[in-house]
Amino acid sequence: MRNLQLIGPQGLFRQEKQYSIIANNLSNIDTIGYKRDVPIFWRIMVETSNKYSHSVTETSATLFDQGDLKRTGNTLDLAIEGEGFFKVKTPAGIRYTRSGSFQLNREGILIQSNGFPVLGQGGEISLGSGSIVIGADGSIQVNGADRGKIALVTFADVASLKKEGQTLFRLEEEQEEKEAPNSKILQGSLEMSNVDSMREMVQLIDSLQTFEACHRVVQANDEMDGKAVNELGKL
Repeated sequence: MRNLQLIGPQGLFRQEKQYSIIANNLSNIDTIGYKRDVPIFWRIMVETSNKYSHSVTETSATLFDQGDLKRTGNTLDLAIEGEGFFKVKTPAGIRYTRSGSFQLNREGILIQSNGFPVLGQGGEISLGSGSIVIGADGSIQVNGADRGKIALVTFADVASLKKEGQTLFRLEEEQEEKEAPNSKILQGSLEMSNVDSMREMVQLIDSLQTFEACHRVVQANDEMDGKAVNELGKL
């Protein structure tokens, strides 16, 4: 009986988490380089001396499939076609991103939209002013002169990358970077989010309907408990 009583609360917690994930995906549908999350539930509830207890072992996973590529024509907009990530230098350490909406700071250093320097194979990339051409392999020329090469890296297990904000990822488990030789950089383009609005809306509706069903189960269990207590009180 106790196991049956847990079904409703388990469903409520699960659907609440799923709703939050889907809502976040939808809110980032226009975020450059955003990768959608999906819920993964290992153990949501544990039975203790209390009636219900919420376990904190629920989690989510990020899907790294390619988003649509949008042509912008802007010189410092870069998209990755294929696997791989740009590297950026943050105060907390190296982070990785698919968001290639770059610009130059006052010192002529290539930075991401949040101000973090983008890294090349030799460190920060200083471009200064001039005509900038970036090749498919990440090689950079300014006014015809070589100015380095943008680092494009990937990992054997991208599941080790965890979100830090909406478009930055940190490497949670130590793992060696490797080049992404089969990928290419497209200058003047951006990779859009990989969120499919129609799919997310269908899942959102399904989650709400399941939440309502679980809520009815909880109410029914509460009514049964109340009835049992009242009947026992009459004995």
